[in-house]
Amino acid sequence: MQCLSELQRIMPTHIKPKFRTVEELIAFHDAEALKQSHLINERNRQARIQRILGRSGIQKLHSRCGFRNYQASTREQKDALAKALDFYKGFNDSKGGFVFSGNVGTGKNHLATAIARGLIQQGKSVVIVTIAELAMRFRSCYEKDSLIKESELLEDLVGLDLLILDEIGVQKQANNDFEINLLNQLIDRRQLNLKPTGMLTNLNYQEMVKLLGNRIMDRQTCAGLWVSFTWQSYRSKKKSLAE
Repeated sequence: MQCLSELQRIMPTHIKPKFRTVEELIAFHDAEALKQSHLINERNRQARIQRILGRSGIQKLHSRCGFRNYQASTREQKDALAKALDFYKGFNDSKGGFVFSGNVGTGKNHLATAIARGLIQQGKSVVIVTIAELAMRFRSCYEKDSLIKESELLEDLVGLDLLILDEIGVQKQANNDFEINLLNQLIDRRQLNLKPTGMLTNLNYQEMVKLLGNRIMDRQTCAGLWVSFTWQSYRSKKKSLAE
């Protein structure tokens, strides 16, 4: 305490100290220790899931996708970019997730990856995965020589800062009860734990309600974000211009 008083006495008047008491200094160090502990836990969680998936949290195809190189020429595309950027910037203050709905090739994965990359750089644990890939990993947990239990994998996925689920809607066409049940259980658990989930789909809202139920979709969109990607596929547009 005497050292702190002496430091305050010789400190120039224009400098405002962060800590005025020993208690404030101790509280600051405790808060920093908690931050570091969370950061280490999330890095370990990310590493475990990456080992299970056999890749990083982001597919190689989309590894260079960012906000700056997203092609936004129309009003709708600029609006989608702005909403995705707002979600990223306000991530720490909101527990709502997002739904990017639209046809393939419209940039849903690009903006989802831009969000994921930015959050990973901040030390957040984030994974983008298709439902089919996820189901395959869960099924492997039942194998005799599996090194991970189903409950452990589910717990890690529920604990991720952000989980982005791709290709929601294929299950409806394939009538795959296992994937639908897994999808519902995972999203429900994350919502109950106030963990945001991103969803990439070609379904509209009513079709999503039919697939996931009113309760899940109400939670997802009430505090979350819905963006419709209604424009033509970038890939088909390039093809038509080449022809």
